[in-house]
Amino acid sequence: MTHLLLVILSVMTWTVESKNTVKLTDGSTTPYDIEASYANTYNKGQLRSGDEAILTLRNMGGMSVERVSLAMRANAKSGSGSITVTMDEVTMSAKTVTWQNVSADVEVYKGQQQGVETMTIRVTGLQNSIYVDAFTIEWSPRAAQQVVLMQGSTPIDTLREEQGMSGVVLPWLQDEDHWRFRGWSTKEFWTVYEEPTFLLPEIRYYPSNDTLWTVYQWEEVDTQERVYEEELCSGVYMYVDRQTQMALTGVPVEGTMERATANVYDANQHYELAFTSADTAYITHVPTGMPIGYYGKQMAAKATPWNVYHQGDQTLFYTTIDGKKYILWLDIMDNGGETHAGLFQANPGNSPMGLLGTMMPTEIYAFTCHPEAMVGIESVQPSGVSCQKILRDGQVLILRQGRTYTVMGGKLKE
Repeated sequence: MTHLLLVILSVMTWTVESKNTVKLTDGSTTPYDIEASYANTYNKGQLRSGDEAILTLRNMGGMSVERVSLAMRANAKSGSGSITVTMDEVTMSAKTVTWQNVSADVEVYKGQQQGVETMTIRVTGLQNSIYVDAFTIEWSPRAAQQVVLMQGSTPIDTLREEQGMSGVVLPWLQDEDHWRFRGWSTKEFWTVYEEPTFLLPEIRYYPSNDTLWTVYQWEEVDTQERVYEEELCSGVYMYVDRQTQMALTGVPVEGTMERATANVYDANQHYELAFTSADTAYITHVPTGMPIGYYGKQMAAKATPWNVYHQGDQTLFYTTIDGKKYILWLDIMDNGGETHAGLFQANPGNSPMGLLGTMMPTEIYAFTCHPEAMVGIESVQPSGVSCQKILRDGQVLILRQGRTYTVMGGKLKE
């Protein structure tokens, strides 16, 4: 009796609204993210000879399907069709109906098919005309599932649903040394350098896998003094105030630019410098490809040449307007007390400004399910060229100058 009650309560009915839509009727109960699609080759629910109407359900959550029925009509003394029910690509029933035996409840399947994820109900017209008004599925949830949580190769917890298809809430975990916890993966992987697909913590997960693995992203802790460029060449850099550790960021907006705490992982702070001579350069914002220049005394998206002041690890960009020098400065305060970057009238000379070499984030991001097996990010300086990269034997590094190195025995070989 208890099981029968559960079947009665778990009913979903899809009513035909148009030739390509159905609507879930009030009082229906469905899995949390079920998807329904419908298509009729003729008109709404009407089928002539050779026409088809197909209802497809996906993401059914591994339910047990108990019964399938259709609400059907026909012409007064004609009309027939065939109905096929497929679950997970297996044909479960096939039935022919005529104008003499259609009704508001035409049973086309009865049983207890478990673990169903997808279902297709196909109605094919055999004689003009037969009509489909609604599809009804009676079902019960699958059994409660459990999920083992793995950190690397070590199981750390087991989550269990309170009842079938109720889902589990994925937890947050502590960050590991140099590794920031991001979420959970349905697949185990070692180190990858492109962001993988993963589930966010604190969401409700409806188990489709019996195991999930932690996902960590490398997060460098800057414990070493940053090395600013002393020998300039064209490449990708950050323009940084070495004292405040603020960096130029973004593109010109209404004559000014923004600044932010220097972060090598933030591509918005990356600028390509093209040196046409030792003291002249053009600046381009890497993510947008927008030129960074000036128009009059304001910052502008124009490919204008910058003069370069360079001494040791100091690098400063400036221009001359109406016989006066204007430097690209990161600490300009407006009348409202807000600070921005832009052109500031001053003579170029000793300053805290410098260029910090960097690589694009796609080259330095690292993700893993196994934080215990990874070596750290190291600074490498082959032949005076600096870069940052996660290093392991056999890895290939592509430096901003276009030179390629392979890590062999802990050393770089070009």
